[in-house]
Amino acid sequence: MEVLGKATVLVIDDERNMREMLEIGLVQYDFAVTCVADGVEALAVVRGLQPDIILLDIMMPKIDGVSLVPLLRRHTEAPIVMLSARSDAQDKIAALTAGADDYVAKPFHLGEVAARLRAQLRRPQLVQRDFIRFDDIGVDVAKREVQRAGKRIGLTAREFDLLVALLREPGRVFTREQLLDRVWGSDAAVEPNVVETYISYLRTKLADRSDRPLIRTIRRVGYTARLND
Repeated sequence: MEVLGKATVLVIDDERNMREMLEIGLVQYDFAVTCVADGVEALAVVRGLQPDIILLDIMMPKIDGVSLVPLLRRHTEAPIVMLSARSDAQDKIAALTAGADDYVAKPFHLGEVAARLRAQLRRPQLVQRDFIRFDDIGVDVAKREVQRAGKRIGLTAREFDLLVALLREPGRVFTREQLLDRVWGSDAAVEPNVVETYISYLRTKLADRSDRPLIRTIRRVGYTARLND
């Protein structure tokens, strides 16, 4: 959320000196800055703060940076730039695969960090993505890619289309006939239970929990994507 025209940065780093240096420096580069010391604090404030961008250290206690990325993604689409004292390629790959947008190795020049933050903030104006976020599931519609908790999920074309139909309108209860029409077409020659079969495929591939299902069966009506009753 911008403050008086300034982009808000959420800094997440367990080192006090690093937090203070980043806060003082980024303020000088005309950012509004909020700092927290670990992932637990970050999750507590991110929804209310709604930062424009997140600067996240990769090596932290309680929740490491890579594990924290998909948890943050449940609450915000803000770009995430990782910081790390390690420049190993595997660390970069892990961070970017988890859903981070950029990676900066320590030691760094503060001007470079500010420039990378501004570059990320410009991206939505350059690239408009059709992206759906539902709990810890992320769907890039243009690329036809699905991730859950940062892990890539391989779906067939029909499974993907069925998931998108449900997630575009979370909470709406679709009848079997409505899903059949949207995904297969009203004139498709398919088995009578094809919707039920593909819902089962989706639940298996998404590792949907029976005690907290994301795709719910509404008895005698149809299906919905819903987190809570």
